[in-house]
Amino acid sequence: MKKCEYCGKEYPDEASVCAIDGHPLPSFPAEPGPVNSRPRDEVETAVVHTFISHEAAQLAASNLEAHGIKCWLSADDGGGMYPNLTVAGGVRLSVLTSDTEAAIALLSAQASPVEIKQAETEAAASSPPEPVSPKQPAPGQLLVGMVLGAIMGVILCLLYQWATEFGTKTYYHYSHGKADEQWVYRNGDLVEFLQDRNLDGKWDHWAYYEHGRVLRAEYDNNFDGKPDVWWTYSDDGTDTLERDTDFNGIPDVFSAYKNRIIQQVDIKPNGSKLSTERELYRNGVLTEIERGENKDGDFKEIVRYDPFFNPVSTKPVNTNIITGLNLRAPVSE
Repeated sequence: MKKCEYCGKEYPDEASVCAIDGHPLPSFPAEPGPVNSRPRDEVETAVVHTFISHEAAQLAASNLEAHGIKCWLSADDGGGMYPNLTVAGGVRLSVLTSDTEAAIALLSAQASPVEIKQAETEAAASSPPEPVSPKQPAPGQLLVGMVLGAIMGVILCLLYQWATEFGTKTYYHYSHGKADEQWVYRNGDLVEFLQDRNLDGKWDHWAYYEHGRVLRAEYDNNFDGKPDVWWTYSDDGTDTLERDTDFNGIPDVFSAYKNRIIQQVDIKPNGSKLSTERELYRNGVLTEIERGENKDGDFKEIVRYDPFFNPVSTKPVNTNIITGLNLRAPVSE
């Protein structure tokens, strides 16, 4: 038979570990002796108290040892491997038989406040900290966070677009391997459009923009590299057209439009300030032709037309006689 040197429990020779306190058993079995005799080195112990937990038993054992009383702890929980068995059998506190009375007296005595405080401190230090659950945000905080996130996303998107569109950028369109159209953007806005209509490698149509609206346009209709038609546009729909019909670089035909409908045409050759001929229109239809303007703004001849471009009256200068049908068509307002 083998005997645990810690708690005194006896085991068969083939056992190697004490099932009560987990201490290893001696390699050789104890020498058998007389039935009523004890080994000379064996000491007698007595259980002075049984606790429901190892913590309480360890605290009491520390108190006894602090007063010079040797003690032992034992439990039927497999050395702490089966803590559910501790509640059933408890944790036994044993002392030498000679120290039984002193141990009972110490365990029965009221603990001092200092000892209680020390025990609580040691217990708190040995126990694991309680997990702290994260604080859940309120629904209002979630809504505010979502709105702020959306605003920040829009701001970042606008900043990215502004950064990518900043500066001057040029784009081309190619036809038969040649660039026939060009767009120029400045800070994201279209400012210029150029076109090569006959694919000779020279621009012959220019359009200029501001805030997405075309301001003026120029055309080179004889493809000599110089514009001979000039358009100017306004916000109120009043547009002007100038043409260089003899291609000498000087406009000689001036047209006025209202809401894209022609109103008047003046012919002033080679930069003349006087009109050799003026055409007046009503709702886009020719109603009158005036010829031979003098420095006073009067014309030598005025011819009025019906909607089918038939002359209905003629008024020569320096006479009050109206020839033809003697009808005067209304002058365009």
